[in-house]
Amino acid sequence: MNFARVSKVLAAFVFLFSLAQAGPLILALNEPPTPDVHPVAGLGWSMGIGLAVATLLGLAGRKAPPEFFRRETICVAGIAWFLASMLGAIPFQWSGLLPDSADAMFESTSGLTTCGGTVLGTAGYPTPELTPPSLLLWRALLQWLGGIGIVLIFVSLMPSMGVASKQLLTAESVGVNSEGYQPRIRSQARGVALVYLSLTAACTSLLMLVGSMSFFEAICHAFTAMATGGFSTRSNVGLFHDLGVEVVLTVFMFLGGMSFVAMAAAARDGWRGCRDLLRGGELRLYATFTVLAIAIVTVELMRAGMPFGEALRQSSFNVVSMLSCCGYATADFHAWPALCLIVIWTCTMVGGCTGSAAGGIKQVRLLVCIRLLAYSLRQFVRPKIVERLRLDGEVLSASTISSILSVVLLWLLTVLVGGMVLALDQRLSFIGALSASASMLGNCGPAMVMVDPSFAGHLTVIGESVPALGPNIGPLAGYGELHGTTKLIMCFQMVLGRLELLTLLALFTPSFWRR
Repeated sequence: MNFARVSKVLAAFVFLFSLAQAGPLILALNEPPTPDVHPVAGLGWSMGIGLAVATLLGLAGRKAPPEFFRRETICVAGIAWFLASMLGAIPFQWSGLLPDSADAMFESTSGLTTCGGTVLGTAGYPTPELTPPSLLLWRALLQWLGGIGIVLIFVSLMPSMGVASKQLLTAESVGVNSEGYQPRIRSQARGVALVYLSLTAACTSLLMLVGSMSFFEAICHAFTAMATGGFSTRSNVGLFHDLGVEVVLTVFMFLGGMSFVAMAAAARDGWRGCRDLLRGGELRLYATFTVLAIAIVTVELMRAGMPFGEALRQSSFNVVSMLSCCGYATADFHAWPALCLIVIWTCTMVGGCTGSAAGGIKQVRLLVCIRLLAYSLRQFVRPKIVERLRLDGEVLSASTISSILSVVLLWLLTVLVGGMVLALDQRLSFIGALSASASMLGNCGPAMVMVDPSFAGHLTVIGESVPALGPNIGPLAGYGELHGTTKLIMCFQMVLGRLELLTLLALFTPSFWRR
């Protein structure tokens, strides 16, 4: 392991991460002072500590050799997320907004991993409406940086994790600094960044044009919609009472769940690239899954007595939000009929496309599993049949299929084990612990809870919450009432899910550190 090179790369990362706080700090300097929360102190100290850490890491890596191989890449990817989460928590804690270190760490990790779970508005903490704008901007910026960060990790690292796609690069034994590999990854990273920036700018403009948002609210929601993060400047998006805002956010949440790598390739190749993008099996499954889920929830809400227009509005926004793992909400869907909850929970588990900011198992893995199941059924009927599984014209090797199935099974097992660990917090019900585990691992944010039986099946209006039995960790509430240890475990789950399990788990295997 080239620890000096790892330190040098982490130094550059921490330096840039610290500089990103300049915008919120400038905004804090122009805010009216508040008696209990001091954003200037929190952001200022955070920048200072970050720059000091970057300096120390730079000194440790000043004599590093240029080679940078896969083990170093995995090490940087794993350590960087925890390091950034700790540094990102300083503004929340040292400003006085979230004095408890576990709460500050949870808010920061949830932002960077684009999970969207929050402690604001719970456990006596102020709601987003009462939070200084500079800290709201920092929350949104954390998600935006985390969204583009995970996409770039996909570009360089995900092919070795069971993702079969001709758009993704491989780095089996080649040094990342090698002459043949580095220009390719830099070119692809620039394309991804350009698409990400362009869509963020478009989302901001449309939110101001068709909705009632100010520039500040629009940029914060554009940051979190494109990153599929879900942090809002209000307690929930339904409080805007603006159909235009909901339509724009629905569109861009869906785009955030698409592969930025594939979109960058389409932008580079023009009409031919757009045609290949639309013909991709994963995108077609993602679109089909979205339409079917919205249709089922809409019909079920209508059966329960909701008018068609309102049912379509609520189902479209909340289904796309949960499928893209964004976590925005316009209604407390816990009170919806059981079939709606099953569909929404399935959306949480599946998630978006590979190479996107969305979490979950990913659509491409679901697609491979569906095709493998269909092949197994055909082979059962005709035992002598010989076929090869294909994805977008490419033959999937046995090792690739095995890797995909391993990741899916590991994901489900991790959800189960995580639910058992979270259940140690005895205030969480079975549904709460299991759904919270899936939500944290899938980076979705809201979880499921038991609601008052008298409200079961009650159709809530936009922005209305219903009473929950036990801590309310649902779409219109937060995680502040849970124990600090529970929230730290959830932080680990968020990073574990954000890095697709294997990257982080590899750091805990003895063989990874052997020469």
